[in-house]
Amino acid sequence: MSNPSEVDEQITDSVTQTNTSVIANGPAMGAMQTYLSQAQAQGILFANMVNEQQQQAVASLATTMECAKATLSVQDHKPNFFTTQQTGTKGK
Repeated sequence: MSNPSEVDEQITDSVTQTNTSVIANGPAMGAMQTYLSQAQAQGILFANMVNEQQQQAVASLATTMECAKATLSVQDHKPNFFTTQQTGTKGK
């Protein structure tokens, strides 16, 4: 470094590499954010699917219990599945 206005090559190389690194990180960060948002959306999708399956299981269990209760409650003085008159069969 005989001339005081000259900059050492090691310094210019490190600055160039830093700038190149910053520019190259842009697409990588964009891809990372895309993957992250996709993973979050998929996680929410799976959580909603599990919740819907649980709701369907509760509804089917309640329906099964009501049908079993109606089938097993055969009593003469209370209307039930077997004794209630079906619509359209009244005059036959």
